Order: sequence, then C-alpha cells, then structure tokens
Amino acid sequence: MLKRIDASQVRIGMFVEAIEGLWQDPLLSRRRFSLRRETDAAKIRRCGTASVVINTSKGLDTNGLSGRDAGVDLKAALETVQKSVQVLEEVFGRLRNGEGIAVDHVEPVISSVSRSMDENPSVFLSVTRLKSKDQVTFLHSISVSALMILFSRHLAIDEPTVQMLGTAGLLHDVGKLEIPLEVLNKEGPLEKEEIRLMRGHPEKGYAFLSRQEGMSEIVLDVCLNHHERIDGKGYPRGLPGREVSLHARIATICDVYDAVTSVRPYKAPWSANEALKWMLGTEGHFDRQLLKKFALCLSTASVS
Repeated sequence: MLKRIDASQVRIGMFVEAIEGLWQDPLLSRRRFSLRRETDAAKIRRCGTASVVINTSKGLDTNGLSGRDAGVDLKAALETVQKSVQVLEEVFGRLRNGEGIAVDHVEPVISSVSRSMDENPSVFLSVTRLKSKDQVTFLHSISVSALMILFSRHLAIDEPTVQMLGTAGLLHDVGKLEIPLEVLNKEGPLEKEEIRLMRGHPEKGYAFLSRQEGMSEIVLDVCLNHHERIDGKGYPRGLPGREVSLHARIATICDVYDAVTSVRPYKAPWSANEALKWMLGTEGHFDRQLLKKFALCLSTASVS
C-alpha cells in the first residue's frame, strides 16, 4: 500500500517509493529503496521536501507497524530465534568440552539476526524477551547481539564492525558456562560467594575466547569489559571510564537493557520507558550521551 507522508515522519524501517520535491543527495536520489540507516532518515527529515511516498507492504508505516501479516513476521522471528539457539548451544557446548571455535561458527546466527533487525526489530526483540530458565543465557545473548546490531547501525558504524559487534553480543556471556545453573537461575538475592562467582564470568569468558585462533579484538574487549562502568566502579578490573572502549560501552547499555526488559520466571519485565528512565537516572554506570542515543534508536525503530 502506497502512502504519502511528511518528510518529518520518516524513520528507518520504511520502504521509500519516491521522494517528492527538490532533492540533491545522490545517495538517496534513487527511487524505491529500504531505509536502513538513521543517518539517511535524518537527511530526509532535514531536507524540507514536501512529501515522501512509502510502501507499507514492504516496510514500516508511521505507527511503526508494517502492512505485512504480523503473524508471518512473528513466525519468521520464532524460527530465527529457535535456529539461533540451536547453533549457540552447539558452540557453547564445544567450548565447554574444550574444543575450538571460530567466528565462522556463529556467522549463520549473525546473518539471520541482522536480517531480522532490518525487517522488523520490534517483533524479533519481543520474541527474545520470553526467556525460560534453560535458555536464558542463549536468548539473552541473541537479544544483546540484535540490540548491538541495531544500535551500531543507528550510530552509522561501518557494516563489518556492526557484524563483529553482533558476534561480540552473542559471545559476551560465554564465561557463564562455568557458573552452576542453581546460581544463574536463583530467584532470590545472591550470597557473597555466589556474587563472586557471577562477577568472575567476564574473565572466564575472555580466557575461553582468547584461546581461540583468530578471535577478534572487538569480541575479546566486549567479553571482558561489558560490566565496567563509567565511574570506574565496574568489574572485573574497575577501569576508569576513559579506558572503556566505545564497543564495550555499547555492550553495557544493550546488556542491561535486555536484562531488565525480559520476561523471566522469577522477574516481571520493565517496559522500554521504565528501563530507559531507570538507566538514565543511574549515575556513573553508563555513558549518558551514548545512552540518550540508544533511547532515540529504540524510538526510531519502534521498539517498545
């Protein structure tokens, strides 16, 4: 279905049939394209063009919903998540058994997740929020990967790095393989020794991955540093904020956001607004400027 909208209403995820009026940008002057980058959407919003024609059967409408059958999107998301969990179970099992892995082993997951975030990020993320006890680590990893892909594209990071950040999201919690399930799934507060075990997972994961041949520095960085804080009170090393990389800062935001918005057997989820309000009000934990951009990214992608 074709629909004419004001340029100010344009957002990523829309399929543009035509841009009407004076338009000089050679990158976006062609007719009929899927709008995938926030930087391109912002150019259109700023251009002063009278109107844009979108195709809601191929992309998002102004309400953030697609004209495609929502059931089709949900089925596709469920299939992608199920297949991704199977791949991760195999990869994590290889690590648990002391076998080697390579980035290539998770490439099929990254391709599927990346494609899902292009097509309907809201539906895909809603599926990953439903975390059962036996799959919580896998689904959390898939969700963090998806959020990192979505956010890094919003930040206009180059696509090879986007894909590697997605891989980092998938593997950031591999250190939890050595934590007993009764600790990982405990419903009440953790005891002192249990907290020590939990806080050891970044270093254990880093040790796992650093033994793998050709492992990316981005993946290693995110695995080791996704629990560091801007105020230097994070773990495992208590790095000052200036020493925490952009990649690790992105991972920290995506990791915490997914944790507090997920449905688990022992915890009611927060809404996106509740999560972001709490995160923005938490002093010293996150890069605040980056967090504000993350909030805009979710809003633009209609993730709730």
